Amino acid sequence: MNWRETPATLGRARAEQPLMFTGPIGALSGIFTPPAPDASPASACVVFPGCPRSGLRRYPVLAARILAADGFPVLRFDLRGHGESAGEVVPPSRQEPFGEDVVAAIRHLRETHGQNRFILAGYCFDALSALNAFKDEAAAIDGLFFAVAAVLEQRPGGSPEDGHARAGASLVRSMLRRARAPKILDSFEIPFRALARSQARALFLYGEQDQLRAEFRIAEQVLFSELDGEARGRLQIEIRPGCIHSIEGQPAVIERAISWLREFHPARSESGARREPRQPISQGG
Repeated sequence: MNWRETPATLGRARAEQPLMFTGPIGALSGIFTPPAPDASPASACVVFPGCPRSGLRRYPVLAARILAADGFPVLRFDLRGHGESAGEVVPPSRQEPFGEDVVAAIRHLRETHGQNRFILAGYCFDALSALNAFKDEAAAIDGLFFAVAAVLEQRPGGSPEDGHARAGASLVRSMLRRARAPKILDSFEIPFRALARSQARALFLYGEQDQLRAEFRIAEQVLFSELDGEARGRLQIEIRPGCIHSIEGQPAVIERAISWLREFHPARSESGARREPRQPISQGG
């Protein structure tokens, strides 16, 4: 990993606790990072579902420790069939995200750690799984960080995943011109509507040159256009230059997740206790 731990994150690393809790088809395994005892306490617990929980180059590990040093309790856990969690190992399916696993994590944290408010964060399939928790636990969720995930039943054909957005706008137009409109995933639309009815905030993050950006334009036109002013104010869309659905783009994604999640801290201010230097987490040795 191309970064150094700081005294603040090392302190959180030494305090981490392994968790095992019951999921819908077997035991799920995770790591709970308690907030720093000398930090101003946050009002919600951050949950990172993962395939596996360590993520690429262990970025979620450092993110959890940075946020815990700021006062957030954080759980990162393996979704079923990944890491140390039970379950059959199968390729992730956009039609069947593991929202029930995220619900199980929320309920375990409520029952055993006294956590009542939650903020969810996910990348790609993990984001779809986090969003799906709104079907059952919307009232307990304050926020959702949703990065570069699929939203259509089938991936648009003709362009490779790294083909960028040269075909983006034209692809959307051509799909909309078809007699049969592109079908938005039930696994996206149903929980999205639950999110819109809730009081939660959300950030939907894509790169302008991501192939999945072309899919998300459909959701913008079909679902976001239906939102009233109040809901539209809570559900933010952020489009970054270039491609972030890539190994090279993931540091920027996790950095944005950290900065956005920090906005939920009740004590956040310009003079607040930020325990990490403002530098890319990919720096250092």
